[in-house]
Amino acid sequence: MISPGRLWWLFRRDLKRGWDASYHDYKTLPRIEEWEWPFWSEPPRSIPIHILTGEKDWRLSAWMLASWFQFSEHSWPIVIHDDGTLPAEGAATLLRLFGNARIISREEADSKVGAMLQAYPFCHDYRAAHPLALKIFDAPFFTTGERFMLFDSDLLFFNHPREILDWASVESDECWFNEDVREGSLITAREALEELDVKIWPRVNSGLCLLNKAAIDYDLCDRALALTSIPRGHPWRIEQTLLMLCASAHGKGGLLPRRYEVSLGKRASEDAVCRHYVGAVRDRFYAEGLKRLAAFLLPREKAAQ
Repeated sequence: MISPGRLWWLFRRDLKRGWDASYHDYKTLPRIEEWEWPFWSEPPRSIPIHILTGEKDWRLSAWMLASWFQFSEHSWPIVIHDDGTLPAEGAATLLRLFGNARIISREEADSKVGAMLQAYPFCHDYRAAHPLALKIFDAPFFTTGERFMLFDSDLLFFNHPREILDWASVESDECWFNEDVREGSLITAREALEELDVKIWPRVNSGLCLLNKAAIDYDLCDRALALTSIPRGHPWRIEQTLLMLCASAHGKGGLLPRRYEVSLGKRASEDAVCRHYVGAVRDRFYAEGLKRLAAFLLPREKAAQ
């Protein structure tokens, strides 16, 4: 039973974020369970998509993946990393919606990746303290091929992702990211060059990553965590900074066009391929994103108006 304090908090939140966000959170978000993909008989593309999810965002993950399938016009191998909070209902729904998905429990991941990271003590301690570390350490560990994609749960697609499909269709050792609204690195260019001998890429956002497994350098991550100011920064930005450092040291790739959008405005641009709804605009995931996608992803006669 919801406590009076929780009800009051929800009321204040919903009043602040507005009718559209509240309506599509309560009404449209759960209806992703009605989504169906009619092309499971066709062979999936070879490059897997890794996501990290849990109790608070597994339905967001389902919408994200459904929008990706819709606009990429292909099915893909899906690897779902449980952050340790994914409920049984969420796991069952994700497996039903995405029949070829693999869910990696936190227990399995801790056993296998934890053992591997014993050789990298600073990485090991960071992973034990922050679930977001699973994005940089677990995704490459559980990827069988040479490349993988890493998508955040609060990402939604609206148009054909031609640049991603081009990257996925040919042999490539490049790494690509969406561009952040401002610099989010926890290390300065000078510190990275002096302490790690790395010339960093600016404004990397890790909400959407196209990665080559060879670029993920555990030794570089361990040195960065040991020698620089990164661990003292905001925990939400540590894995992003480490991914940026690895890609910068690898030296191949860069930033996707700005149509792979990270923005703080009320609406995505007209030609946006996708939008990463970062924390400051998370309410727009519901008010803009779900409202816009319902007609594409839900049965037409039932789609929310």
